Amino acid sequence: MKFHLLLITLGCFLMTACGVEKQILEDILIAEMVGYDDAGSNKIKGTVVVNVPQPGEESLGKEVYEAITHDVKAARQQENAKTPFPIAGGRLTVILYGEELARKGLNDYVDTYRRDPMVGRDLYLAIVHGKAEDLVKMEPKLIKTPGVQVKELIEQNIRTNLPDVDLHRYLYACHGKGIDPVLPLLETAEERIRVKGIALFKRDRYIGKYIPYEDGFLFKVLSENFKLGSYEIKWKENEYTEINNVESKVHYDISNANQNPKVKIEVNLKANLLEVQGYDLGNPVDVKKIEAKAEHVMGKKLKEMVTMLQDNHVDPLALGDIAKSKTRDFNLKHWEKAYPHIPIEVDLDIEMIQTGIAE
Repeated sequence: MKFHLLLITLGCFLMTACGVEKQILEDILIAEMVGYDDAGSNKIKGTVVVNVPQPGEESLGKEVYEAITHDVKAARQQENAKTPFPIAGGRLTVILYGEELARKGLNDYVDTYRRDPMVGRDLYLAIVHGKAEDLVKMEPKLIKTPGVQVKELIEQNIRTNLPDVDLHRYLYACHGKGIDPVLPLLETAEERIRVKGIALFKRDRYIGKYIPYEDGFLFKVLSENFKLGSYEIKWKENEYTEINNVESKVHYDISNANQNPKVKIEVNLKANLLEVQGYDLGNPVDVKKIEAKAEHVMGKKLKEMVTMLQDNHVDPLALGDIAKSKTRDFNLKHWEKAYPHIPIEVDLDIEMIQTGIAE
């Protein structure tokens, strides 16, 4: 017992003596969101929005600071040179990159945050259609600050139309073999911030192509198991039906990866359908017809998306990574050369498990 007490006492002593610097809220500026844009001549423009304590008030004000430098660390120093208190990044939730900068590659501008022990794990990265500074400087119509609003916007859409896209997942995909990262593509519209789509990358470079927001559900179906979300099926001109996802599962079957690779993607989707014109949802025969028709329409869209990814030589579905994990002496160079021409079959099975309030 005495030995355990001694260990506890020693641990407390070490914790108090380790020199951790205390930060008083009134003596720092809390950064929530930062944006980086290309500034030409191998320079970047950093724009940060910070919360500023208001004397005698519970609410926080907002200020924006800018700096043009050669790297992220220098931008932080220049921004601090303009502030009455140091900028603390412990509550940083979102980092934005302008599309022009993202096309040149993001490794140099992401690496700093990977090494920063003050940055939390729940840090989101996103690309801005246009300039990041325009979004950072926005005065949102909602009461919340732009940083909180963008964070909640991304988190809400991860449940439905976006893949999970925090800092660590980006780094894994960027530096992994046989996989390419994706990031949310944001834009400003009518003084609001919205998701435009899913930006596609080759390694750390944005290729200038993206999956539109309305097709984000299809990408999520192809890339992960999930629940929630909805998709609007277009039967023909001016005739649409919306299905709500109850449960979606995806399985990949990759064969002969080192010679003549073939891929089969099996998607099982359980969904509910509340209304569709021209069918009796109480009739099992009609429900089967709807399932077959939905499989045909959505299956075609899924195949088109896979082909688009192959045509652009990007692999955000991580098919190469999966093939590597299942193939002895995996030949990455052969796979990457063959990837654009690999026959990929998409097999979609839809089961309508709820078709009305009565059920």
